[in-house]
Amino acid sequence: MDLEQPVLTEPLVGDPKVETVVADLNRVLPFADASFDAALCSDTLECLPRKEEFLLEVERVLSPGGHLALAHTDFDTLVFNSSDIELTRRLVHAFADTQEAWMDSTDGTIGRKLAGIGRRSPFELVEVLAWVAIDTELQQGGRADIAVKGIRGAVRRDGHHDLAAALDNWIADLHALARRGEFLFSVNDYAVLLRKRA
Repeated sequence: MDLEQPVLTEPLVGDPKVETVVADLNRVLPFADASFDAALCSDTLECLPRKEEFLLEVERVLSPGGHLALAHTDFDTLVFNSSDIELTRRLVHAFADTQEAWMDSTDGTIGRKLAGIGRRSPFELVEVLAWVAIDTELQQGGRADIAVKGIRGAVRRDGHHDLAAALDNWIADLHALARRGEFLFSVNDYAVLLRKRA
């Protein structure tokens, strides 16, 4: 994976208790055994080809009884109200199956697999969570807008010429539905709470 310096959100910038560490998640994590009481991995696991090895590393750096929250959007569950449902399904699948250049792996259905991944891991599975994110407006910067831009990028980047020809009309249709108050977008997010065995 390409390693870039992470950008901190405004409340964390300059906080003396916050230290950023850039690490390759496909390698040994640069932390001592039992260094942390808790860890969070969000929308990252699909990019790692050796998920089991990564979870072993997280287990190593957590103290006994420490928790890992493992969360991921299930991109294959993107739903758009549109005038052409079949085209929408094809666009969503093209996006869910895409692998960007910076990704070592991809799995647009990984959210629904987290419970099984958690059960096969060295951790104890504490809880499985799911929620639906919904947008009823197509506003710039909203989750629906981000998903549309992701679909546009995937279709153009991956050479889906048949879909690319219909893309602009599909997006225009979404905006027309939004103006009439008929737009709806949703996507499922999943998480598992895991605990390191004592």
